[in-house]
Amino acid sequence: MTMTPKQQILAAARGEKLDKLPFGARIDLWYKYHQAHGTLPDKYKGWSQLDIARDLGAGIQYRLFASLLKEEYRDMEVVETSEPPYITTEYRTPVGTVAKKEILDTSEGTSVKYEMEKLFKSEQDYPVLKYVIQHTVPVANFGELEKMSGELGEDGIVIAPVGRAWSPVQRVMREILGYERFFYELADRPAEVEELIELVQELDRKKRQFAVKSSLKILQVCSNWSDDIHTPVFRKYFVPWFREVCDFIHAHGCLATVHADGEMRRLNPLFRETGIDIAEAITPAPQTRVSMREFREQFGDGVTIWGGIPSILFEPMYSDADFDAYIKNMFKEMAPGYRFIVGMGDNVPFDGDINRVRRVAELIDKYGRLPIEV
Repeated sequence: MTMTPKQQILAAARGEKLDKLPFGARIDLWYKYHQAHGTLPDKYKGWSQLDIARDLGAGIQYRLFASLLKEEYRDMEVVETSEPPYITTEYRTPVGTVAKKEILDTSEGTSVKYEMEKLFKSEQDYPVLKYVIQHTVPVANFGELEKMSGELGEDGIVIAPVGRAWSPVQRVMREILGYERFFYELADRPAEVEELIELVQELDRKKRQFAVKSSLKILQVCSNWSDDIHTPVFRKYFVPWFREVCDFIHAHGCLATVHADGEMRRLNPLFRETGIDIAEAITPAPQTRVSMREFREQFGDGVTIWGGIPSILFEPMYSDADFDAYIKNMFKEMAPGYRFIVGMGDNVPFDGDINRVRRVAELIDKYGRLPIEV
């Protein structure tokens, strides 16, 4: 019986043997940009993102940016004010106030908030930040997931974060303190930073209790990995947390994935220690310094790799011949090809050739039979 794209993706994620490489394409960046700017190709004007992907012959990875869990705040006042282009959010608590400032960017075709000022400003903010986290309550938010899962059907799979897109440690690094400030504070006030991490981890544990009750079979537990996290920090704070998360997720019949789209030469050797099942959005050379063969060797046979096609390969600087040669060589580097889902090193860029998605499907049909023999 022929397997559906959804079945193929899940089978590869579980390490099951297939007779053909699965394809889980992601085109939302390209689609949202051209939809917003009225520049979709004539053929696709008025089409949905899912229908375009289907027409291109691709299995679909639909990225759900809405979290499975919303955060609600108790015993504090949250005030948002807009002074274009900035949005300021204040968390007013009985022990003080912290605030963040964001800028709203719509240039990519969707509204994206970029933080210009983090919540943390000085040592005096620690008690307030701890209060905010302790009085944050997760609430199930499955509506968009169920809607998109129904629309997608068997043509692919939805990927969504359990809570925030990042793990608790990375949330402290990225959202609360900022990366550079994190390392200074970790050196100067390690106990305060570690208490923040522990509080965010406890909040995440509450979220996981909800998340495993959703219809998702693959749960995203972190994203945007790169070597700037630093290996000692990753080993001490990330690895034990991921092992706890994965044990919990596996006990509930689900798989764990991470959106790992950065420069990861130093982090790759630690991936096997995390217990994470799927490394998604894997981005190799020429966009990073790591080849697909190296990714396979470093991750081992127990991790499913999803990705492999650098976004820049879809851009005009690479010819059709260059593109074909890259794809065929990628198949060889991944031989025999099990535990591999063909996909983008994140996304098709807005200036990419969307027809190359169809070409990937054609090349899989021609050269992607398993096992691949070099």
